[in-house]
Amino acid sequence: MMSAWLLRLMLAMLVMPCWSGAACPATSTRVGMAGSPVRAVSLDLTDMVQPSDAMDRLEQRMRDVGITMVALSAGRLDWTGFRWSGHEERWSAGVRESGRDLLMEGAQRFGRWAHVSTVVDVFAPCYLQKRPSLRALDAAGRPILYHASTHALVNGPFGDELILMIAHIAHSYPVDSITLTELFYYQEGYGADDLALYRKYSGRRDWPRTANGSIDVDHATIAAWRSVMVAQFVARAARVAHSYGKQLFVDVRVGWDSPASEGRRSGHDYRLLLQHADRLVLWNYIGLSGAAPEYTASIARYVRRYGVDRIIISYGLWANRGAVLSAEALQQAIIAGQEGNLPHAWITPLGLMQEEHWQTLAVVWRGSPGGALAITPP
Repeated sequence: MMSAWLLRLMLAMLVMPCWSGAACPATSTRVGMAGSPVRAVSLDLTDMVQPSDAMDRLEQRMRDVGITMVALSAGRLDWTGFRWSGHEERWSAGVRESGRDLLMEGAQRFGRWAHVSTVVDVFAPCYLQKRPSLRALDAAGRPILYHASTHALVNGPFGDELILMIAHIAHSYPVDSITLTELFYYQEGYGADDLALYRKYSGRRDWPRTANGSIDVDHATIAAWRSVMVAQFVARAARVAHSYGKQLFVDVRVGWDSPASEGRRSGHDYRLLLQHADRLVLWNYIGLSGAAPEYTASIARYVRRYGVDRIIISYGLWANRGAVLSAEALQQAIIAGQEGNLPHAWITPLGLMQEEHWQTLAVVWRGSPGGALAITPP
């Protein structure tokens, strides 16, 4: 394990322009981010490792339906989609077996015509298996296998290593932005180290509790404290990204009970996050939430208060019981977002895209009837 002092030294060397804590301004990016709608699609490592001819066909299809932003997985601290020098043990199987730097290949390919965002996933089950003291605990004291504690993220080595990974990507890869995903806390993070941070923030001696003595995970003070903690980490990540001319985006949850509730129960206070992040990507996963596609209009109208170009709505194709969101529901949701005057859309994941979904994008983004475009399936 890397010693704490060496990790801090490496961080200082990589992020020297912003190590003082002063804000570093974001720089404008080149494609699809100023004046025109964001139309994004996400690729994971299984998509990125495809041979060149398959990637050529996929690229053409993206361009045909009007994609302006491509999101490429950078991986996790567990495994990376790039050849991270000095961290070869963390290279993904696709990188090791192919000898390819998948992130570099994708950034160079799609960056010729699209904004490229690389997605850093904060889940890290393998990393935490070797460092169990950094794991988050749930409200009953049970370890969360994939999530570091809030303390480990904000004040500990887990957060430091994530920042090192972000700094390496921002410094070494021709991407336009870095997107943080899975950065949420709700049932996660109730250990003694987290309690110490909560006590310092709230002035309370203990977690708020329900009548039966269990931790009240829905208490407003926990949501407020957690939002401040998440925003502190986002501030660090943004300073690093901005110091290398990259933007920083953050995935956030939405309020299914009411858009105004935002994702605060999960530590996602939009106002706080947008003090540091350039854009938020809202998880509009109607197939999992059970919400009607038309609810997207309510979300869009609410978040416009933060600036229409600060928010992207992510349309997830997952659905309950292992199903896939129908193309009809996707079309209804995208149109509802446009009717709420929020045109920026992010479709995820590519692996669930079916022919009907591609045709839907052709209709809503290009105005072409199904089948009218000469598109070759990937």
